[in-house]
Amino acid sequence: MTSSGTTEIQQIIGTALASKTFAHCNRVEDNVSAVITVERDMRFLPYTVEAVFSQTVLPASIIIADCSGQTTQGRQLTFDVTPIGEGALTEYPQSVPINIEIVPVSRAHSFGDAVTKAIRNSSTNPARTALWLLHDDSRPADDQCLEHLLEAWAYTPTAAILGAKQMDWDATRLYNVGAYAAHHAVRSLVVDGEPDQEQYDGRSDVFTVSLAGAFIPPQTLQDAHGIDPWFTTYREGDDLCRRLCLGGKRVVVVPQARIAHRRSRFEGVRTQDGRPLTTMDAVDPSLHVLSSQQKYWFTDLRIWLWPFAWLGVLCASLFFAVRALFRKRPYRACCHLLMPWLAIIGIPGACTARRHITRQTKVPASALQPVSANHAQLRQWKTRMVAFDNQRNASTLSPLVVQHLRTRAIRRWTIALVAAALSFVMIVALYWPIFRAAWSDASLFSNTLLPTGATFSQLVDAATTPWVFGLGTGVPAPPMPWLLVLMVCSLFTGGHVAAALSLILFLAAPVMVMSFWALAGVVTRSDIVRTLSSLLWFGLALALGLFAQANLVMLTVFMVLPAAFALTFKAVGMYRTEQPVNARASVQCAALSALLFMVAVCAEPQLLLALIVIFMAFLLFVRRSRVMLVLIPFPAAFAVAPTLINAIRYADLGLWRQLFGDMMMPDATSLGRSSAPSAQEVVMRAFGLPSSPLAAGQSWSAIAGVILIAMFMVLAFIAVLTLVRPSIFRPSRILWTVIVCGVLLSITSASVVVGVTTSGVATGSVLPGMALVGCGVLTAVAMMAGPSIPVFKEIADGKSAHSAGATAVKTVISLIMVLAMAVMGYAGVDRAQTAGIGLSSQGLPMVAQDYLSDSSDRRVLALAARTMTSVEYAVMHTSRGDLIDASAAYRVREAFGEQPTADEDRIAQLSANLLANADEDALQELSSMGFGGLYVARTGGAPISGEATEQLVSNITSSGEAKSVVDNDEGTYFRLASLGDATHGVDTAWQQRTQSSAWRIAWLWCLGIIVALYIVVAIPRRRNGMEDNA
Repeated sequence: MTSSGTTEIQQIIGTALASKTFAHCNRVEDNVSAVITVERDMRFLPYTVEAVFSQTVLPASIIIADCSGQTTQGRQLTFDVTPIGEGALTEYPQSVPINIEIVPVSRAHSFGDAVTKAIRNSSTNPARTALWLLHDDSRPADDQCLEHLLEAWAYTPTAAILGAKQMDWDATRLYNVGAYAAHHAVRSLVVDGEPDQEQYDGRSDVFTVSLAGAFIPPQTLQDAHGIDPWFTTYREGDDLCRRLCLGGKRVVVVPQARIAHRRSRFEGVRTQDGRPLTTMDAVDPSLHVLSSQQKYWFTDLRIWLWPFAWLGVLCASLFFAVRALFRKRPYRACCHLLMPWLAIIGIPGACTARRHITRQTKVPASALQPVSANHAQLRQWKTRMVAFDNQRNASTLSPLVVQHLRTRAIRRWTIALVAAALSFVMIVALYWPIFRAAWSDASLFSNTLLPTGATFSQLVDAATTPWVFGLGTGVPAPPMPWLLVLMVCSLFTGGHVAAALSLILFLAAPVMVMSFWALAGVVTRSDIVRTLSSLLWFGLALALGLFAQANLVMLTVFMVLPAAFALTFKAVGMYRTEQPVNARASVQCAALSALLFMVAVCAEPQLLLALIVIFMAFLLFVRRSRVMLVLIPFPAAFAVAPTLINAIRYADLGLWRQLFGDMMMPDATSLGRSSAPSAQEVVMRAFGLPSSPLAAGQSWSAIAGVILIAMFMVLAFIAVLTLVRPSIFRPSRILWTVIVCGVLLSITSASVVVGVTTSGVATGSVLPGMALVGCGVLTAVAMMAGPSIPVFKEIADGKSAHSAGATAVKTVISLIMVLAMAVMGYAGVDRAQTAGIGLSSQGLPMVAQDYLSDSSDRRVLALAARTMTSVEYAVMHTSRGDLIDASAAYRVREAFGEQPTADEDRIAQLSANLLANADEDALQELSSMGFGGLYVARTGGAPISGEATEQLVSNITSSGEAKSVVDNDEGTYFRLASLGDATHGVDTAWQQRTQSSAWRIAWLWCLGIIVALYIVVAIPRRRNGMEDNA
């Protein structure tokens, strides 16, 4: 409302009246009232009001049902019209008053409800006045719409309701021309959106018509007991017409009367409460549309059939939900799953509606055959719909364009595959001895990576059970999320877990190159820049020592993180494309991105903290398709749910620190001590350099380290320049949010204690944060090189598509990337020569492995005497001290001085007793705890260690309770229990309670269902010619 008290509706009416002379008016119908409903979205009301005023036959009364809340009390306006009459002018025209009533309507549940309340509060008597119903977004398409309706009513006076032809807002394409009954539903038999060629103008009697533009004669609403708003705007017209037909009344469509209907709410450009939306922000109305269809279907059945119908709806909802997921419509799938439960909620309204139908039914169903669609008509209609959709969605491209896109795709894929192959060859060359023996029974290991001898079933148990099997006789702790990734990788090696470690190591290089190729393609289409940036990402992994240390969790991050960001950009339609291809938002890309982020967070849970902030930046800077971003975090959150819940539940004990741990063994030398480092120290630590590289000596390694840091700073400076380019404002801000979050994450992680080593405390890894920094910097550098989109011209004109300045910038940046790639490659090769990576084929003797494989509750105690007064122990349930027994939560508890469990404390005491003397009671107690054997490892090294080992072996042998089964250079295995005793083993009561916990089962089911649903959405669909695939 304006300061003068004039509402927006009054202003619209006043503007329309000021522009009209009404010289076109032939007559005014005294017994006709037009009812126009209005909501807060009044974008289309001026066109509708002007179209009504342009009619050759005007209604004597126009009622504006104001549902917007602007009108607090009714208002009346009156203007005079001088109709010229029809035919020859025989007398002087008389002016006729036309009354406009603006009636406030509150809490209207539907269009029909608004009409009913407006008529009730107006001076119109529906028993004597015919009604012409209009939405604010449904305007008469020509100036004879009402005249055609009146003419049809004159020829068919028995018609209870007359509907108009429904067309799009431009009045060129059809929506429906009435509808027919079909299997407890209504079908228009019109292909939505097909051109209007008057092909349906022969229709007359139908089963239902739309209330938008409908003409309702007097007494119709009273005879039908009004419009039922329970069916909502989408189906209340169908319900009214159904009751009229069952009551023996006629429903007639008038094809000559055309209504241009915007269908604002149906097409998502208007919210349920009437607020306007743009096309880019359109919402999906599936929930209300499907609910109204279901209401109509249930009320068309007899009540005693409803229980059986509900069971059918329950089963059908699953089928339709899966189908919607395959069609990349996850919200519609959720709506389908809600339908059975909405049916239960709607039982009272359905019973009332069914009683109205039963009370008004006067004719049998057989009498409705003329207004019903048969199987042949429905089959033909569906065939035409499929053909029209294929024709409308297919993009017609010229042969030259198709050839151009095909050539570009072949060139892109060839270059990308060559770059990936080069990286793979380099890794194989650096680690050829490991590659050659990697597919044997040996397991990959390094200074920070434990080997594994676990079977696939043991890996599954460790990945899905909040229990650490190899600590004492078992310790409750959340499983390490990365084990889920290892479990999936093991499927590709036939369940061979040790081979899966080698698979990750050697496939990481080509996969990370292809991953960053996708991310670089979001910001540039230059093949050179994409190739160099992808190889530079691989060089960064080399320089950080990820391959040299066999840091599989960080290699996992490097493989999936760039692709996850690339798909996020594609999910919101923010990416570069080849000409003439258009960028578009994609829910399929959102699902793929969610799955990849889940893998990254499983590898390094601390990434979740940074990704929360990064997604907030996406929501801030992305203009459209923000709903796509909402889908992404769920799989990652569910995958690490046990770790998150444990960290929050025991945060007061410091267990929140486990979020900064991972599968790798903490090393105080490589990870640093607890402190608050500067950004420079973080970078130095990440590249494995001392704080002052040159102070350590003038070696080539030190000089290369300085050059490496310098090149990284140069790349960061180029990335800063993206902030001053207005053309890339939004993506540059998003990338710098990634960079800043990475720096802060690295600094925070380097200050958080996650474990203790013999050298002191160890802090979290700075590498996850550096991965974010590197990802953001390299992408910004590629973006600074320019889009470099190959301009397609059907007729070559000999002119360059790019300016000389843009070419020069791209050349300079490419040269800098080549230099940086060479420096990082050298640093990576240098670190590879000094790394402790290798393959381990050692383990328990075969007889001990056979003993362990017979039952999951059997354990062997492995001992290693370091000195005459110290002995180390490990509880073995696999052939090696195993990777799957790593636990970040346990390391944090150990670092903060939490007392070991009673079993651990007792095992340590008994091991010390065996080193000190021949303790027969110690062996008996170990056997009673469930240990079936002892394995004394010969570690080699210092002579004192060998003497201590021999003393330990001698003490165990002389006790008489242990029988030596295997004795070789690697160690001695003693059997404590009879191999025939199938019941011998550790107490697993607590473990079994954990495995059968309702929380664990619920977590696994939720995780499995969510991942399965996202995989269904992520399955690629057939592409058309206007989509970009690289």
